[in-house]
Amino acid sequence: MKLGALVALLLIIPLFAEDSFQRYSVVPILGYTEETEFQYGFMGLFFLKPETEGGKVPEIGITTYGSTRNQLQVALEPYFYFFHDQITVWSILKYQDWIASYFGRGNDPDIDEYTLFDRKKFHGGTRIESRIGIPKEFKYGLELHIEHTDISFHESDSKPLPHSHSGWRNGLGYLLGLDTRDNTNWTRHGYLVQWQQMFYNNHLGDYTFNVETLDLRGYSSLSKSTTTAVGFLWMRADGDVPFDMLAGPDGISRFRGVESLYFGDNQAVIMQAEVRQFIWWRLGSHVFFEGGKSGRYFSELARNDWHRSVGVGALLGLNLKENLFARADFSWVDFDHLGLSFYVRQAF
Repeated sequence: MKLGALVALLLIIPLFAEDSFQRYSVVPILGYTEETEFQYGFMGLFFLKPETEGGKVPEIGITTYGSTRNQLQVALEPYFYFFHDQITVWSILKYQDWIASYFGRGNDPDIDEYTLFDRKKFHGGTRIESRIGIPKEFKYGLELHIEHTDISFHESDSKPLPHSHSGWRNGLGYLLGLDTRDNTNWTRHGYLVQWQQMFYNNHLGDYTFNVETLDLRGYSSLSKSTTTAVGFLWMRADGDVPFDMLAGPDGISRFRGVESLYFGDNQAVIMQAEVRQFIWWRLGSHVFFEGGKSGRYFSELARNDWHRSVGVGALLGLNLKENLFARADFSWVDFDHLGLSFYVRQAF
């Protein structure tokens, strides 16, 4: 979310099932920003009993956000595990009717100069990861992306506008990884090295382009309640890429507190460092530093200046047995303006 001067209220009231096996958790949220005015919604998680005793717990997440500017986003996000947790299936169905901001392409956006656009988007996706037939530290997988988007820009003379690329953006891709993390919700030790390619084709949808990512993460524990995490993400988008699918920050997990693709181009890199602390009951906190930049080519990416962000966040345990937390993050972006984001699970 883009924030000039931030006025924010965050109300978190957890509702937990009283059972030896926790079956659900619901978190209402109320916020205010100058972009959305009052923003309201909830995050609900429903847990299913695992396939085997001590196995990973399947879950179904439902997220709904609205605002007094008639913005709406609804998402259904299930996680399932099969064959003694050797296969993970993640899916998402999301509908978005939103007003967003286009800051132009490149690494030098002006937070006060942008063009609004309306976006109606239906997005569906499934990722299947498997460790069958290989050492347990390795994984491989496939991902399917189906999306229909309708974008219309508001009238503006501030900057040239890109093609809206409305229509179908459908793609299929693969991933290869080395993953030694002990837990994917709040990782206390281990590392992740993952390469992914997505191929979008006009025979499947309306546009042809590719998206590649290299995701590196490392984790270690300073004590039973304190964890450090570092991350490096390189992204590349090539071909007839829609402007809202260029390489850049997502504003929620990778470079928090800005609108998606606040800075974006054919390539982008984002670096992160974070210290996470469990405090008491279901409460925790973290502090983080993030840097990111974008460029059309790798040489330009290397030359461009870094965007920087420091921030703090609050954590609320939704399922302590599964180390699952909701978070609210406050960021000081480029030491110039404040940002707010909230989500389920750690940022990376």
